[in-house]
Amino acid sequence: MKKNIQVSSLVFVFLLGIQINFAQKRKKGFVQKPNVIIINVDDMGYGDLASYGNKLWDTPNIDRLVKTGVRMTDGYVTAPVCGPSRHGLILGMYQQRLGFQWNHDSRKLGDGSSPQVVPDSQKQINEAFSAAGYVTAMAGKYHMQGYPNTKFDHNYSITTTGAHYFPDATGKYAGVDDLDGKKSKPKKGWIPRMWGPEREGDEYLTDRVGRQCIEFMDENKEKPFFFYLAFNAVHSPFHAKKSHLPKVKHIKSEMMKLYAAMSISIDENVGKILDYLEKENLRENTIVVFLSDNGPANVVHLSLKDWWPKDSPYHLMGQRAGLSGYKGIFREAGIRVPYIISWPSQLPQNEVFEKSVSTLDIYPTLCAAADVKVPSETRLDGVNLLPWLRGDYQEDPHKALFWYANRMGAVRIGDWKLMLEDNKPYLFNLKNDIGETTNLVKKEPLKLKELYNAYIGFRNEMPPALNPGARPIDIPSPDVLGIPIIEGN
Repeated sequence: MKKNIQVSSLVFVFLLGIQINFAQKRKKGFVQKPNVIIINVDDMGYGDLASYGNKLWDTPNIDRLVKTGVRMTDGYVTAPVCGPSRHGLILGMYQQRLGFQWNHDSRKLGDGSSPQVVPDSQKQINEAFSAAGYVTAMAGKYHMQGYPNTKFDHNYSITTTGAHYFPDATGKYAGVDDLDGKKSKPKKGWIPRMWGPEREGDEYLTDRVGRQCIEFMDENKEKPFFFYLAFNAVHSPFHAKKSHLPKVKHIKSEMMKLYAAMSISIDENVGKILDYLEKENLRENTIVVFLSDNGPANVVHLSLKDWWPKDSPYHLMGQRAGLSGYKGIFREAGIRVPYIISWPSQLPQNEVFEKSVSTLDIYPTLCAAADVKVPSETRLDGVNLLPWLRGDYQEDPHKALFWYANRMGAVRIGDWKLMLEDNKPYLFNLKNDIGETTNLVKKEPLKLKELYNAYIGFRNEMPPALNPGARPIDIPSPDVLGIPIIEGN
């Protein structure tokens, strides 16, 4: 009898230990599947974060992600413009497989009809997580069909191509949550640059979507959640908070002051989100991905004469950290972006990863991390990066990465990159020439042939563009127009 009591006591102590351990793990956020937050900013340059070389302004909170995660030096998007880039991220496949090469391909055709860009069989990453029991939500810029409706469980402040950052007198943000979808890019009353708010107490749009992300997490912290936070900043219009003027007063250009203040607002909201996760003991088991949808805007492609400051020279809206190009072309600054993955409980911290990766990899990586099944019939062109980020693999994650639109395109294999502009080839060795200054087409004919054959093979797999009647023009270099490319400062 005494022996049975002893055994029972040991069992009780063992079970009590399990309960205590369970409670401790729950307190630290380890019991449930990892939460996921994808932060996708708009038009941010590769060099606009302090961790990527920015010395004009500080980004301490995004740098916190770097200190608790992995920073990619060679992280790429699938297109140098918003719409196709966002499709590549959310779908996990080359959007060109759907005939979606450029923003034009989701717009109405000549007969007035609208093409269905994404077939029902190709599920978005949030749909995969919803099917696995996650509660999903997004805030900000969608830029996919269905606007203002999305395929997330919850939606907040949805826009598609652009929006005002301050509300009007009625509290409405032009371009946000337009029920008929016809005013998603505001035209009437468009204010291209301003310091605000004009009325005390008006909430800045970047702060609004950051707040909505935190409120969603607070309501759903007992369940695994997936949040896609798609800041419209630092995309035009260039609206910034007057309260940030002291932080940017040292910057000479009025436009870069606005741009820097917009970036600072993003950083502040990233900080608020991280602070909340830490306060609720959720940070260790929350995966945070930070990236930009493409590189910095070239003002030559914007309508300048009516709103650019008369006493300011034209310059790129963003910093490139030695890369060449800008939004809208396939040079490095157009497609290489800040790209950070942080998961403190499972991934190395304060690490730098120097192999080429793509936003195509986000879908399979997050599914693998959360043990989420990829939906049947859904094609993924990316790879699960977890083994590479943990140091298990030494080879490159991708044999090749491709880009393609009209008479423009590129392929990267190892250190080599072939780019075509108006069907003219340029061959660069990025290891030796990160600024793409020396065209090696004539000096490296065998390498040219290798990359060209790979590129043509990819291009020939692709269907015709959805909207061939509205092709993107080949964007000329500012030098052709007599405007030098300079960095803003």
